[in-house]
Amino acid sequence: MNLVFIAVGKLRESHYRMGVEEYLTRIRHFLPADHIEVPPGTGEDGNGKGRGALLREAAAIERHVQREGKMVALDARGTALDSEQFADWLQRNMIASVPRISFVIGGAWGLAPSILERADLRLSLSPMTFPHELARLILTEQVYRALSLWKNLPYHK
Repeated sequence: MNLVFIAVGKLRESHYRMGVEEYLTRIRHFLPADHIEVPPGTGEDGNGKGRGALLREAAAIERHVQREGKMVALDARGTALDSEQFADWLQRNMIASVPRISFVIGGAWGLAPSILERADLRLSLSPMTFPHELARLILTEQVYRALSLWKNLPYHK
């Protein structure tokens, strides 16, 4: 199984970048993992909701999501799983030989409805809203935690 983290925008702050890279390095001890940044869409298109920006971001995201895998979209209104439940979900997909899981993190406007509708799992990290940079760090840490649970390593305790 390959893991792909697709995020809108760049990690500008060095502490977020270093944290995400650290967890990606740890994840890669278990599974191949890639980190793809797509450019944020620009402009509110006069409606104040960033619809045009969301559509441009969705098109960029779609270019990196493969049909034969699964897609997880981060969404504050999505399903909230604790660490063990998320680890179980990931392990079930590994056992089912899912070839790739794409984790998608939106930008300032969130994710386009087309991305949310296509997602196999809409995952909520919390009912709180986080900056996308922090969400990326939390997500990579939780994926590493899930893989540690799978291998019964002491990290998750």
